[in-house]
Amino acid sequence: MKKIILIATIIFTSLQMQAQEFGLGIHGGYLTEIDAIGAGVDLNYDFNEKWGVSTATVFSAIDDGGIRNKWFAIDLNARYYVVDKLYAFAGGEYLSLTVKSLGLGSGVFLDSEETVKDSEFGVNLGTGYRYNLVDNINLFAEVKYVALDAGYVHAKAGVHFSF
Repeated sequence: MKKIILIATIIFTSLQMQAQEFGLGIHGGYLTEIDAIGAGVDLNYDFNEKWGVSTATVFSAIDDGGIRNKWFAIDLNARYYVVDKLYAFAGGEYLSLTVKSLGLGSGVFLDSEETVKDSEFGVNLGTGYRYNLVDNINLFAEVKYVALDAGYVHAKAGVHFSF
């Protein structure tokens, strides 16, 4: 009886371990609100074949007409795999932004620099797909809408490493 319980436990544990997956990704993407390219890191953990969680960070900066915009965003999302590696996700985002006047504005010299910092919380809704290249290396693409005071779309693509 003890052997049967031990064998059943080993089989159940190995099945659970195969369904779980931890991954790390790096990505680049386009943010519509500031019309800029951003880069970041993704971490995800899949509980089973259908459900997982992910977190992502994005940093973007752009200089335009003497004004510098810097964005730093952190996401926390729940994922549901619809078909194979096509997934939908929903969650929250924390956005920290800094707008700085560099002393030049539309060709007119300004004597002082001015900095404005703000942060917001929003809601993410999106979809993505992961394509397996080799054993633990995948390409992925995601598109999400972030509902904030000024909502925006973020489209990104990158490389994902599974562990």
